[in-house]
Amino acid sequence: MLIRGMMKLLNKEMSMATQTNNASGWVGWVYFAGFLMLARAVIQGIFGFTALMKSNFYLVTKDHLIVANYTAWGWTHLVLGLVLLTAGISVLNGGTWGRIIGVIVTTISLVVNLLFIPAYPLWSIAALVVDVLILYALLVHGAEAKTD
Repeated sequence: MLIRGMMKLLNKEMSMATQTNNASGWVGWVYFAGFLMLARAVIQGIFGFTALMKSNFYLVTKDHLIVANYTAWGWTHLVLGLVLLTAGISVLNGGTWGRIIGVIVTTISLVVNLLFIPAYPLWSIAALVVDVLILYALLVHGAEAKTD
């Protein structure tokens, strides 16, 4: 009985060792995107808290920013940051839903930060560059990191 159990375990380990993964060397881009998503979540949080706490920090009018007031804009950034944080963790774990949500939220983040350029150009352009890198990694190489 003990020998039979050990043989099953040995056969299982040998079959796992012979399996190949279809991931190429480019799979690192996906994990890089996961870390960038975590960084973007922090940046979105900083944008949101700044808009909520210190409305005179940004360069536009006193009461309104682009199309919304500072409170709405701050909460928009905070929600985007929270969703990016959870999707980034999922991408790092190889989750398919994290890549799908990551692409959707990063696209929304890209549009939001395009609108945010008049208020704070330097941070917005840096955020746009990171968003483009995330989208590239998730769309081109995302399927290589999925877990079954």
